Amino acid sequence: MKKLYVIFILLIGINVLSFSQQRYIYSHYLINPVLLNPGATAFQGNQKLFLNYKNTWADHPGSPKTFSASFEGPVANKVGLGAFVMSDNFSALQTLKAQLSYSYNVKGEGFDFGLGFTTEYIGYKVNGSLSDGPADKNDPLLIARQDGKQYFELAIGAFGVVQDKFQVSLCFPSLVRTELGDNSPTETKEEKEFNYILGVGYMIKMPEYKIEITPSLYVKKLWKYNTMLDANLLFSFYDNRFSTGVMYGIGDEGTLGFLIGTRLNKFNFYYSYDFALKDFQTYNNGSHELTVGYNFR
Repeated sequence: MKKLYVIFILLIGINVLSFSQQRYIYSHYLINPVLLNPGATAFQGNQKLFLNYKNTWADHPGSPKTFSASFEGPVANKVGLGAFVMSDNFSALQTLKAQLSYSYNVKGEGFDFGLGFTTEYIGYKVNGSLSDGPADKNDPLLIARQDGKQYFELAIGAFGVVQDKFQVSLCFPSLVRTELGDNSPTETKEEKEFNYILGVGYMIKMPEYKIEITPSLYVKKLWKYNTMLDANLLFSFYDNRFSTGVMYGIGDEGTLGFLIGTRLNKFNFYYSYDFALKDFQTYNNGSHELTVGYNFR
């Protein structure tokens, strides 16, 4: 039975994952917008390191477990550079992603925008073997799936603040996608779908109470997923020394989540828990996400 399950992953597992995977699974883009948008790279003008772990559908056998690390910072006047690596294990399927992001900051009267793009490598591989079981070990399709697939992608984005109140985020992930390797890529109509992520927010500042409230809406249309809508409400207290928030997602998986975080000197700690509003929630313990950040200055 285990071998049959591995074969199932071999045949379809690679094809059902989104090429823009981390832009779909993470909730902590509210505090680390580079997870969604390369235009946010070094937007605040300082060097930052983020370590992130997410356990999706906790306690369910073979549930996805995702580790990532990102670094960003300015390298020249108005120019920012970032790096991101991600490792995801979903049952027998392993995903490795590495990307570099580049940004250019444009400031004017009443606005501040970052324009950026990423170059990305994505590799899929199955952690299994065809040495046993009923599969035809010479089947070229199975052999190709077990060897995995590698892709190159390019994404562009813009992230900014207008009048020190309005937040705007627009990203086009997987704008360019090419399969790497000796074989020519096989393109389908589905693979040519147009991907985008559009976000808007409004910062309500209450300096007399040292509180900042930011409601935001994000619309996501990613490869292999229906259109999703995220409604978020983020509260920050005492210059971001304490943060909390609520996240509600509408789409393939209706979700409700809660976030809490704190800043201690140069360190930042964030934790969130979300759960599905559908029947599958009865088979798992929700999703847990943890982020540790460090500001170099």
